[in-house]
Amino acid sequence: MEPILQPKPQITSSNSPEYRHRLAEISSRACFSDPLNMLFQRDKIGSSTQVTLENIYKSTLLRIETKVRLGSSIVEADKFAAIACWEPPGATCRSHNIEELKELVKERPIYAAFIQDIEAAKNKYLGEGQKCWQLSLMARDPLRTSKGAVRAIIELFVERSKEERVPIWCVAGNERARDVYAYFGFKVVKVIYSGEEKVRTWCMVCNWPIE
Repeated sequence: MEPILQPKPQITSSNSPEYRHRLAEISSRACFSDPLNMLFQRDKIGSSTQVTLENIYKSTLLRIETKVRLGSSIVEADKFAAIACWEPPGATCRSHNIEELKELVKERPIYAAFIQDIEAAKNKYLGEGQKCWQLSLMARDPLRTSKGAVRAIIELFVERSKEERVPIWCVAGNERARDVYAYFGFKVVKVIYSGEEKVRTWCMVCNWPIE
């Protein structure tokens, strides 16, 4: 008996206000309780203020707006069962300079240290100025069950990066994300520890060194 082949989830891409909202909303719900999210929000609004879903949504939407202005694309699969932001080579932000980091330290010291560690790791393991695809804000809607939606979003760009002979860089904010990325060929090159709680994040690369 022939196996029944499941159709691949449909993928669409747009930077419209709806897509920006959906990415921020789904990502916020999917990652609301992540220790890293909580740490950064307390760093921003103070430890005595309760972190809300609205706090995280607003911060996430602000990140998305910045990424879109720099040329990133929002990609979804199976009617927003999974969604992510893909930053093409040349669209990723430049590293912060010393003065910018000093200003950031005054407002958000934990986040500033995190940014400095991430940028240092990227320059060390990829090389300063190395162009790459960058995956960020990858999320699966916790209210949806869709087989293959996450795979569809990741595999498409893994194959594309191989064709273009450039690596992919991403930062996994929790163990679940780390393990998903590892399944698709990403390797951990650096573990970052943030705050007094030593919250972990994993710097990961795919298609590197170029084969």
